[in-house]
Amino acid sequence: MDSSIKTYNLFTKFTNVWVSFVVGSSLLLKENGKIGFVIPAEILQVSYAQQLRGFLAHFYNKINIISFEKLVFPDIQQEVVLLLCEKNGSDSHLIEHLELRDASELGKLDVSVLRSPSKKIDFKFNKWTYYFLEQEEINFLEKIAERKNIPTISNYANVEVGITTGANDYFTVPLLVVEAYDLKEFAKPMVGRSVQVNSVIFTKEDWELNRQTKAKSHLLVFPSKENINGQKGASSYIKLGESMGINKGYKTSIRDNWFVIPSIKLSDALFIRRNNLYPRLILNEAEAYTTDTMHRVFMKKDTNKKAFIASFYNSLSLAFSEIVGRSYGGGVLELMPSEAGKILLPYQTENAELLSTIDKMMRDKNSIDQILKITNEQILKKGYSFSDKEIKLADSIWKKLSARRLNRNKS
Repeated sequence: MDSSIKTYNLFTKFTNVWVSFVVGSSLLLKENGKIGFVIPAEILQVSYAQQLRGFLAHFYNKINIISFEKLVFPDIQQEVVLLLCEKNGSDSHLIEHLELRDASELGKLDVSVLRSPSKKIDFKFNKWTYYFLEQEEINFLEKIAERKNIPTISNYANVEVGITTGANDYFTVPLLVVEAYDLKEFAKPMVGRSVQVNSVIFTKEDWELNRQTKAKSHLLVFPSKENINGQKGASSYIKLGESMGINKGYKTSIRDNWFVIPSIKLSDALFIRRNNLYPRLILNEAEAYTTDTMHRVFMKKDTNKKAFIASFYNSLSLAFSEIVGRSYGGGVLELMPSEAGKILLPYQTENAELLSTIDKMMRDKNSIDQILKITNEQILKKGYSFSDKEIKLADSIWKKLSARRLNRNKS
Protein backbone atom coordinates (compact mmCIF):
# COMPACT_ATOMS: atom_id res chain seq x y z
CA MET A 1 0.00 0.00 0.00
CA ASP A 2 1.19 3.52 -0.82
CA SER A 3 2.70 5.21 2.23
CA SER A 4 0.60 8.31 1.63
CA ILE A 5 -2.56 6.16 1.80
CA LYS A 6 -1.38 4.71 5.10
CA THR A 7 -0.89 8.23 6.36
CA TYR A 8 -4.38 9.16 5.29
CA ASN A 9 -5.83 6.36 7.39
CA LEU A 10 -4.39 8.02 10.48
CA PHE A 11 -6.48 11.11 9.87
CA THR A 12 -9.84 9.39 9.88
CA LYS A 13 -9.63 9.50 13.70
CA PHE A 14 -9.72 13.27 13.82
CA THR A 15 -12.98 15.10 14.46
CA ASN A 16 -11.73 18.31 12.85
CA VAL A 17 -13.19 18.06 9.35
CA TRP A 18 -10.63 20.34 7.76
CA VAL A 19 -7.75 18.00 8.68
CA SER A 20 -9.28 15.07 6.78
CA PHE A 21 -10.33 17.41 3.97
CA VAL A 22 -6.74 18.60 3.42
CA VAL A 23 -5.41 15.04 3.35
CA GLY A 24 -8.20 13.71 1.11
CA SER A 25 -7.87 16.58 -1.34
CA SER A 26 -4.12 16.12 -1.51
CA LEU A 27 -4.45 12.44 -2.35
CA LEU A 28 -6.71 13.32 -5.27
CA LEU A 29 -4.16 15.73 -6.73
CA LYS A 30 -2.44 14.79 -9.99
CA GLU A 31 1.32 14.51 -10.25
CA ASN A 32 2.91 17.92 -10.73
CA GLY A 33 -0.25 19.45 -9.35
CA LYS A 34 -0.88 22.56 -7.29
CA ILE A 35 -3.51 23.18 -4.64
CA GLY A 36 -4.54 25.92 -2.23
CA PHE A 37 -6.45 25.90 1.04
CA VAL A 38 -7.87 28.53 3.37
CA ILE A 39 -7.69 26.78 6.72
CA PRO A 40 -7.45 27.61 10.44
CA ALA A 41 -4.05 28.93 11.54
CA GLU A 42 -4.10 26.08 14.07
CA ILE A 43 -2.26 24.01 11.48
CA LEU A 44 0.93 25.85 12.41
CA GLN A 45 0.99 24.83 16.05
CA VAL A 46 -1.67 22.55 17.57
CA SER A 47 -0.66 19.04 18.53
CA TYR A 48 -3.61 17.33 16.80
CA ALA A 49 -2.33 18.71 13.46
CA GLN A 50 1.18 17.38 14.02
CA GLN A 51 0.63 14.32 11.85
CA LEU A 52 -0.90 16.53 9.18
CA ARG A 53 2.21 18.73 9.13
CA GLY A 54 4.33 15.62 8.76
CA PHE A 55 2.15 14.33 5.92
CA LEU A 56 2.28 17.63 4.03
CA ALA A 57 6.03 17.96 4.54
CA HIS A 58 6.65 14.59 2.87
CA PHE A 59 3.85 14.75 0.29
CA TYR A 60 4.61 18.14 -1.24
CA ASN A 61 7.83 19.59 -2.66
CA LYS A 62 6.88 23.23 -2.16
CA ILE A 63 4.73 24.74 0.57
CA ASN A 64 3.87 28.41 1.03
CA ILE A 65 2.09 29.60 4.15
CA ILE A 66 0.57 33.07 4.01
CA SER A 67 -0.69 34.42 7.32
CA PHE A 68 -2.28 37.75 8.19
CA GLU A 69 -1.77 40.27 10.98
CA LYS A 70 -5.47 41.15 10.94
CA LEU A 71 -8.39 38.76 10.98
CA VAL A 72 -9.54 37.93 7.46
CA PHE A 73 -12.99 36.95 8.73
CA PRO A 74 -13.55 39.20 11.78
CA ASP A 75 -17.15 38.05 12.25
CA ILE A 76 -16.03 34.53 13.18
CA GLN A 77 -12.91 35.52 15.17
CA GLN A 78 -10.98 32.65 13.56
CA GLU A 79 -7.42 33.26 12.44
CA VAL A 80 -6.77 31.60 9.08
CA VAL A 81 -3.83 31.02 6.75
CA LEU A 82 -3.59 30.52 3.02
CA LEU A 83 -1.78 27.22 2.40
CA LEU A 84 -0.36 26.83 -1.13
CA CYS A 85 1.17 23.46 -2.01
CA GLU A 86 2.89 22.00 -5.06
CA LYS A 87 4.10 18.58 -6.19
CA ASN A 88 6.83 18.45 -8.83
CA GLY A 89 8.39 15.00 -8.49
CA SER A 90 11.73 16.29 -7.17
CA ASP A 91 13.56 15.21 -4.02
CA SER A 92 13.48 18.68 -2.46
CA HIS A 93 10.99 19.74 0.20
CA LEU A 94 10.94 23.50 0.74
CA ILE A 95 8.71 25.85 2.69
CA GLU A 96 8.17 29.57 3.15
CA HIS A 97 6.06 31.55 5.61
CA LEU A 98 4.98 35.01 4.50
CA GLU A 99 2.93 37.40 6.60
CA LEU A 100 0.73 40.15 5.19
CA ARG A 101 -1.15 42.88 7.00
CA ASP A 102 -4.53 41.80 5.62
CA ALA A 103 -6.14 40.05 2.67
CA SER A 104 -6.06 43.21 0.54
CA GLU A 105 -2.27 42.85 0.26
CA LEU A 106 -2.60 39.56 -1.63
CA GLY A 107 -3.02 41.52 -4.84
CA LYS A 108 0.41 43.11 -4.36
CA LEU A 109 2.20 39.86 -3.53
CA ASP A 110 5.18 39.03 -5.75
CA VAL A 111 4.25 35.66 -7.30
CA SER A 112 7.92 34.87 -7.98
CA VAL A 113 8.43 34.60 -4.22
CA LEU A 114 5.80 31.87 -4.06
CA ARG A 115 7.53 29.94 -6.83
CA SER A 116 10.78 29.68 -4.90
CA PRO A 117 10.36 28.86 -1.20
CA SER A 118 13.84 28.70 0.31
CA LYS A 119 13.64 27.04 3.72
CA LYS A 120 14.20 23.33 4.19
CA ILE A 121 11.31 21.48 5.75
CA ASP A 122 12.01 19.95 9.13
CA PHE A 123 10.86 16.32 9.06
CA LYS A 124 10.86 16.09 12.86
CA PHE A 125 7.30 17.48 12.71
CA ASN A 126 8.09 20.59 14.73
CA LYS A 127 5.46 23.26 14.84
CA TRP A 128 5.48 25.41 11.76
CA THR A 129 5.30 28.71 13.63
CA TYR A 130 9.04 29.14 13.45
CA TYR A 131 9.18 29.13 9.63
CA PHE A 132 8.31 32.79 10.10
CA LEU A 133 12.00 33.13 10.98
CA GLU A 134 15.00 33.39 8.67
CA GLN A 135 16.95 30.25 7.75
CA GLU A 136 19.88 31.30 9.96
CA GLU A 137 17.54 31.60 12.92
CA ILE A 138 15.90 28.24 12.19
CA ASN A 139 19.29 26.52 11.92
CA PHE A 140 20.31 28.05 15.23
CA LEU A 141 17.19 26.74 17.01
CA GLU A 142 17.50 23.27 15.49
CA LYS A 143 21.14 22.78 16.45
CA ILE A 144 21.75 24.76 19.63
CA ALA A 145 20.38 22.19 22.09
CA GLU A 146 22.62 19.43 20.78
CA ARG A 147 25.64 21.63 20.20
CA LYS A 148 25.56 23.14 23.70
CA ASN A 149 24.11 20.07 25.41
CA ILE A 150 21.19 22.07 26.81
CA PRO A 151 18.54 20.09 28.73
CA THR A 152 14.82 20.81 28.95
CA ILE A 153 12.47 21.62 31.82
CA SER A 154 11.39 17.96 31.87
CA ASN A 155 14.93 16.92 32.81
CA TYR A 156 14.52 18.65 36.16
CA ALA A 157 10.82 18.70 36.91
CA ASN A 158 7.41 17.25 36.10
CA VAL A 159 4.76 19.70 34.95
CA GLU A 160 1.11 18.85 35.68
CA VAL A 161 -2.18 20.65 35.34
CA GLY A 162 -3.45 22.50 38.39
CA ILE A 163 -6.16 21.12 40.64
CA THR A 164 -9.43 20.44 38.84
CA THR A 165 -12.14 21.48 41.29
CA GLY A 166 -15.07 21.13 38.91
CA ALA A 167 -16.38 24.51 40.07
CA ASN A 168 -13.69 27.09 40.75
CA ASP A 169 -16.17 29.80 41.69
CA TYR A 170 -17.50 27.59 44.48
CA PHE A 171 -14.33 25.97 45.83
CA THR A 172 -12.07 29.04 45.63
CA VAL A 173 -13.18 31.78 47.99
CA PRO A 174 -12.01 35.03 49.62
CA LEU A 175 -11.42 35.42 53.33
CA LEU A 176 -14.90 36.91 53.74
CA VAL A 177 -16.55 33.59 52.85
CA VAL A 178 -14.16 31.62 55.07
CA GLU A 179 -15.12 33.76 58.04
CA ALA A 180 -18.83 33.88 57.24
CA TYR A 181 -19.13 30.08 57.20
CA ASP A 182 -16.42 29.33 59.79
CA LEU A 183 -14.38 27.32 57.27
CA LYS A 184 -10.90 28.04 58.62
CA GLU A 185 -9.94 24.37 59.11
CA PHE A 186 -10.88 23.56 55.51
CA ALA A 187 -9.44 26.66 53.84
CA LYS A 188 -5.99 26.16 52.30
CA PRO A 189 -3.76 28.89 50.84
CA MET A 190 -4.17 29.20 47.09
CA VAL A 191 -3.35 31.40 44.14
CA GLY A 192 -5.43 31.20 41.03
CA ARG A 193 -4.67 34.21 38.87
CA SER A 194 -1.46 35.57 37.40
CA VAL A 195 -2.35 39.10 38.54
CA GLN A 196 -2.03 37.85 42.13
CA VAL A 197 1.68 37.15 41.55
CA ASN A 198 3.90 40.06 40.53
CA SER A 199 7.24 38.32 40.96
CA VAL A 200 9.10 35.04 40.48
CA ILE A 201 8.92 34.10 44.16
CA PHE A 202 5.43 33.80 45.63
CA THR A 203 5.97 34.26 49.38
CA LYS A 204 3.74 33.78 52.41
CA GLU A 205 3.71 37.58 52.70
CA ASP A 206 2.44 37.85 49.11
CA TRP A 207 -0.32 35.40 49.89
CA GLU A 208 -1.26 37.28 53.06
CA LEU A 209 -1.56 40.52 51.08
CA ASN A 210 -3.88 38.78 48.61
CA ARG A 211 -5.85 37.37 51.52
CA GLN A 212 -6.53 40.83 52.93
CA THR A 213 -8.13 41.91 49.66
CA LYS A 214 -11.21 40.44 48.03
CA ALA A 215 -9.04 38.00 46.09
CA LYS A 216 -9.97 34.34 46.10
CA SER A 217 -7.01 33.25 48.18
CA HIS A 218 -8.42 30.08 49.75
CA LEU A 219 -9.12 26.62 48.34
CA LEU A 220 -11.80 24.70 50.25
CA VAL A 221 -10.58 21.16 50.87
CA PHE A 222 -13.37 19.17 52.50
CA PRO A 223 -13.00 15.61 53.86
CA SER A 224 -15.52 12.88 53.14
CA LYS A 225 -19.02 13.25 54.56
CA GLU A 226 -18.41 10.99 57.55
CA ASN A 227 -15.33 12.99 58.55
CA ILE A 228 -16.94 16.42 58.57
CA ASN A 229 -18.23 15.52 62.05
CA GLY A 230 -21.25 17.75 61.87
CA GLN A 231 -19.23 20.94 61.45
CA LYS A 232 -22.07 23.41 60.98
CA GLY A 233 -20.24 25.87 58.73
CA ALA A 234 -19.07 23.17 56.33
CA SER A 235 -22.47 21.47 56.29
CA SER A 236 -24.14 24.78 55.59
CA TYR A 237 -21.75 25.64 52.75
CA ILE A 238 -22.15 22.18 51.21
CA LYS A 239 -25.93 22.59 51.31
CA LEU A 240 -25.51 25.96 49.61
CA GLY A 241 -23.57 24.22 46.84
CA GLU A 242 -26.34 21.68 46.38
CA SER A 243 -28.95 24.44 46.19
CA MET A 244 -26.84 25.99 43.42
CA GLY A 245 -26.58 22.68 41.55
CA ILE A 246 -22.80 22.45 41.98
CA ASN A 247 -23.18 18.75 42.85
CA LYS A 248 -24.70 18.10 39.43
CA GLY A 249 -21.73 19.29 37.39
CA TYR A 250 -19.80 16.82 35.23
CA LYS A 251 -16.70 16.65 37.45
CA THR A 252 -18.54 16.83 40.77
CA SER A 253 -21.30 14.35 39.95
CA ILE A 254 -18.90 11.45 39.33
CA ARG A 255 -17.26 11.71 42.77
CA ASP A 256 -18.23 9.57 45.76
CA ASN A 257 -18.64 12.81 47.70
CA TRP A 258 -19.17 15.62 45.21
CA PHE A 259 -17.46 18.19 47.46
CA VAL A 260 -14.22 16.22 47.91
CA ILE A 261 -11.66 17.46 45.40
CA PRO A 262 -9.19 14.78 44.14
CA SER A 263 -5.46 15.18 43.49
CA ILE A 264 -4.76 17.76 46.18
CA LYS A 265 -0.98 18.12 45.89
CA LEU A 266 1.31 21.01 46.74
CA SER A 267 3.82 21.87 44.04
CA ASP A 268 7.31 23.34 44.33
CA ALA A 269 6.63 25.87 41.60
CA LEU A 270 3.87 27.32 39.49
CA PHE A 271 3.80 27.86 35.73
CA ILE A 272 1.34 30.35 34.31
CA ARG A 273 -0.84 28.57 31.75
CA ARG A 274 -1.85 31.62 29.70
CA ASN A 275 0.62 34.46 29.35
CA ASN A 276 0.80 37.92 27.89
CA LEU A 277 4.21 39.56 27.47
CA TYR A 278 6.21 36.48 28.46
CA PRO A 279 5.66 33.17 30.32
CA ARG A 280 6.42 32.98 34.02
CA LEU A 281 7.80 30.21 36.18
CA ILE A 282 7.32 30.96 39.90
CA LEU A 283 8.81 29.51 43.07
CA ASN A 284 6.00 28.51 45.43
CA GLU A 285 7.44 29.58 48.79
CA ALA A 286 3.94 30.29 50.09
CA GLU A 287 3.05 26.61 49.71
CA ALA A 288 -0.13 27.64 47.93
CA TYR A 289 -2.39 25.35 45.95
CA THR A 290 -3.52 26.33 42.47
CA THR A 291 -6.39 25.45 40.16
CA ASP A 292 -6.24 24.64 36.47
CA THR A 293 -5.51 28.27 35.61
CA MET A 294 -1.88 27.46 36.47
CA HIS A 295 0.25 24.37 36.13
CA ARG A 296 1.92 22.64 39.05
CA VAL A 297 5.65 22.01 38.79
CA PHE A 298 7.18 19.21 40.88
CA MET A 299 10.96 19.24 41.10
CA LYS A 300 12.88 16.02 40.62
CA LYS A 301 15.36 14.80 43.19
CA ASP A 302 18.52 16.91 43.55
CA THR A 303 17.11 19.81 41.53
CA ASN A 304 18.02 23.14 43.11
CA LYS A 305 14.69 24.98 43.24
CA LYS A 306 16.11 28.49 43.08
CA ALA A 307 18.50 27.60 40.28
CA PHE A 308 15.69 25.91 38.36
CA ILE A 309 13.47 28.99 38.48
CA ALA A 310 16.24 31.47 37.71
CA SER A 311 17.54 29.38 34.79
CA PHE A 312 14.26 29.89 32.95
CA TYR A 313 14.67 33.65 32.61
CA ASN A 314 16.86 33.92 29.54
CA SER A 315 16.21 34.73 25.89
CA LEU A 316 16.67 31.14 24.66
CA SER A 317 14.08 29.66 27.02
CA LEU A 318 11.63 32.44 26.23
CA ALA A 319 12.14 31.86 22.50
CA PHE A 320 11.41 28.14 22.86
CA SER A 321 8.33 28.98 24.93
CA GLU A 322 6.95 30.78 21.89
CA ILE A 323 7.83 27.86 19.61
CA VAL A 324 6.39 24.99 21.67
CA GLY A 325 3.36 26.94 22.90
CA ARG A 326 0.36 28.18 20.95
CA SER A 327 -1.10 31.63 20.50
CA TYR A 328 -4.74 32.63 20.59
CA GLY A 329 -6.77 35.73 19.91
CA GLY A 330 -5.76 38.72 21.96
CA GLY A 331 -2.08 37.79 21.78
CA VAL A 332 -2.28 35.14 24.52
CA LEU A 333 0.44 32.48 24.69
CA GLU A 334 -0.78 29.19 26.14
CA LEU A 335 1.49 26.35 27.20
CA MET A 336 0.18 22.96 28.23
CA PRO A 337 2.21 20.75 30.63
CA SER A 338 3.72 18.58 27.88
CA GLU A 339 4.71 21.68 25.94
CA ALA A 340 6.24 23.42 28.95
CA GLY A 341 8.37 20.34 29.54
CA LYS A 342 9.98 20.74 26.10
CA ILE A 343 11.31 24.24 26.75
CA LEU A 344 15.12 24.38 26.75
CA LEU A 345 16.44 25.16 30.23
CA PRO A 346 20.14 26.13 30.49
CA TYR A 347 20.27 25.00 34.11
CA GLN A 348 23.27 25.55 36.35
CA THR A 349 23.21 25.46 40.17
CA GLU A 350 25.15 28.75 40.15
CA ASN A 351 22.08 30.43 38.68
CA ALA A 352 20.41 30.25 42.09
CA GLU A 353 22.18 33.46 43.08
CA LEU A 354 20.28 35.27 40.32
CA LEU A 355 16.82 34.55 41.67
CA SER A 356 16.65 37.32 44.26
CA THR A 357 17.84 39.83 41.66
CA ILE A 358 15.21 38.72 39.14
CA ASP A 359 12.54 38.80 41.83
CA LYS A 360 13.43 42.31 42.97
CA MET A 361 13.61 43.66 39.43
CA MET A 362 10.23 42.20 38.61
CA ARG A 363 8.67 43.62 41.77
CA ASP A 364 10.19 47.00 40.89
CA LYS A 365 8.49 46.70 37.48
CA ASN A 366 11.70 46.58 35.48
CA SER A 367 11.13 45.45 31.90
CA ILE A 368 11.96 41.92 30.83
CA ASP A 369 14.63 43.37 28.52
CA GLN A 370 16.41 44.88 31.54
CA ILE A 371 16.25 41.56 33.35
CA LEU A 372 17.57 39.63 30.33
CA LYS A 373 20.61 41.89 30.02
CA ILE A 374 21.73 40.51 33.38
CA THR A 375 20.51 36.93 33.14
CA ASN A 376 21.74 36.23 29.60
CA GLU A 377 25.25 37.14 30.70
CA GLN A 378 25.22 34.67 33.59
CA ILE A 379 22.99 31.90 32.24
CA LEU A 380 23.95 31.77 28.57
CA LYS A 381 27.41 33.34 28.32
CA LYS A 382 29.07 32.14 31.51
CA GLY A 383 27.01 28.99 32.05
CA TYR A 384 26.88 27.65 28.50
CA SER A 385 29.61 29.58 26.66
CA PHE A 386 27.29 31.41 24.29
CA SER A 387 29.00 34.03 22.17
CA ASP A 388 27.64 37.57 22.10
CA LYS A 389 26.39 36.86 18.58
CA GLU A 390 24.49 33.76 19.73
CA ILE A 391 22.91 35.63 22.62
CA LYS A 392 21.86 38.42 20.31
CA LEU A 393 20.39 35.86 17.90
CA ALA A 394 18.42 34.09 20.64
CA ASP A 395 17.11 37.42 21.88
CA SER A 396 16.08 38.60 18.41
CA ILE A 397 14.25 35.32 17.77
CA TRP A 398 12.28 35.65 20.99
CA LYS A 399 11.40 39.28 20.27
CA LYS A 400 10.35 38.50 16.73
CA LEU A 401 8.08 35.60 17.72
CA SER A 402 6.55 37.33 20.74
CA ALA A 403 6.00 40.58 18.82
CA ARG A 404 4.20 38.65 16.08
CA ARG A 405 1.91 37.06 18.67
CA LEU A 406 1.27 40.28 20.59
CA ASN A 407 0.54 42.15 17.38
CA ARG A 408 -2.71 40.17 17.09
CA ASN A 409 -3.96 42.07 20.12
CA LYS A 410 -3.76 45.37 18.28
CA SER A 411 -6.62 46.80 16.31
